[in-house]
Amino acid sequence: MKSNKLLAALPLLAIAMSAPAYAASDRTGYFGVTAGQATVDDLCDGIEVSCDDDAVSFRIHGGTELTDFVNLEVGYRYIDDVEASGFISGVAVAAAINGHFVDTTLQLGLPESGPFKVFSKAGLMVWRLNYEVEASNGFLSISESDDDSGVAFRTGLGMSYQVSEQLRLRADWDLLLNVGDEDETGEADINVFSVGPEFRF
Repeated sequence: MKSNKLLAALPLLAIAMSAPAYAASDRTGYFGVTAGQATVDDLCDGIEVSCDDDAVSFRIHGGTELTDFVNLEVGYRYIDDVEASGFISGVAVAAAINGHFVDTTLQLGLPESGPFKVFSKAGLMVWRLNYEVEASNGFLSISESDDDSGVAFRTGLGMSYQVSEQLRLRADWDLLLNVGDEDETGEADINVFSVGPEFRF
C-alpha cells in the first residue's frame, strides 16, 4: 500500500482500536451477519463481451451503542467474483475480480425506542481487490493475477426490526465509494443490498 494510503488509514485504525473500550461500558453490544448482492456500477458499460457485474456478498459486523441514537460498528465484507469474458482479436479472454473490505462505521438511528429503527451510516474502509485474467488462442493459454488495496469512504441506509430482546432482523443498503486504483483499473462505486440477523448482549 502506498504511504499516503497508509496515512489515510490511520484514523480508521484508531477508531477500530477504540471500539473495545466502548463495548466495555454498560451500553448494549451486538454482532451480526448479513448476506446479499453487490453490483459494481458501470463495470459492463461499453463492453462488447459477456459481463456480469453482480456478485454474492456477505458481511460480519459487531458494534456498540454509544447513545440511544448513535452506534459505532466495525465490519468485514467479502464480495465474490464479478466476471467478464469474450473474444478479442480471436483470443478468448476471461477476467474475474473479488474483494475484501474492513470498515469502521458510525450509525445514526431513529426513533429512540420501539421495535423498528431506521438508520443512516458513514465511515471509512480499507479495501483489497484480487484480479484474475486468463487468455487462450486454442493452442496456448496464459493466466495472470494481481491485487490492489486502498482506503475509501462508505455510506448507506438501513432498517432493523426487534424480534426479541436479544434478536433483531436487519436490512442494509451500502454504497462503497471509489473502490479501485484510478491510475490502473479505474475507480468504481459498489452498491450492496443485504439482510440478516443481529444478536444483542
